Amino acid sequence: MNRIFRATLFDGSVYGEIDDQPEHMFRALGMVFVAAIAFGAGVWSFFRQDAQPEELMDLNLVLFLGISTIVMGWIVWAGFAWALGTKLFGGTAGYRVLLRALGLTYLPICLWLMVNVTFGGTVLSFAGHIWILTAGIAAIKHVENFAWWKAAISGTIGWFWALIMMPLFLVLLPAIEQFAS
Repeated sequence: MNRIFRATLFDGSVYGEIDDQPEHMFRALGMVFVAAIAFGAGVWSFFRQDAQPEELMDLNLVLFLGISTIVMGWIVWAGFAWALGTKLFGGTAGYRVLLRALGLTYLPICLWLMVNVTFGGTVLSFAGHIWILTAGIAAIKHVENFAWWKAAISGTIGWFWALIMMPLFLVLLPAIEQFAS
């Protein structure tokens, strides 16, 4: 947990501690699963307010899609960061190292549990997305060992697809269409 908090708070030294040991991948995967469950539960609770009893099965599908979208987004984000960072900018990090590093930064997605808080819950949830972007850029910068602007480009493109477009089109818009009618 210490490494996860340090990664979320932009401590670059945590990435020097990540090596090719399998337990580091399991820790990153565990953090991503916790964040994915929090995202899915937040979306589920948001649409649960006005749902009819016959729509509970659809709500469970929203929960499952929310969880799986965040996990797949982690893989997509690391793929974009690896492809852009190594092929375009000459970085040296491997794909698995980027998976580990980005996985440690997923803690702010847990703010989606606050989406139903009356004052500022939705803003706080979306602020978690901006927070994970900045933590992810810091992770990419330290792991790839290159300039901030290169990390920002390779991190932002992957983040946009993984944590904005995928959840929007695979979870949020279908849920709005299903439960708004």
